Amino acid sequence: MKRQLMAEQWNEFSRMVFNDSHGATQRREMRRAFYAGAESILFRVIQAFAPESEPTDADLQMMTDLHQELQEFAKAVKQGRA
Repeated sequence: MKRQLMAEQWNEFSRMVFNDSHGATQRREMRRAFYAGAESILFRVIQAFAPESEPTDADLQMMTDLHQELQEFAKAVKQGRA
């Protein structure tokens, strides 16, 4: 069976943020938003690292900035600020 990396990430994320008070509708909508965000980021990465071009310093900086932004958001979520 092919590994489903996004499903693994979703499962980890949902364990961190959901508790018994969250209903099925909220979980479904959050999962949709999670996957939509992942798709938009993947599209941007594919554009930046297209096979016909070499990654630029700006592309690499974008990846660094994106990684930092996602880490900061995760920290804010854990602290109840996001």
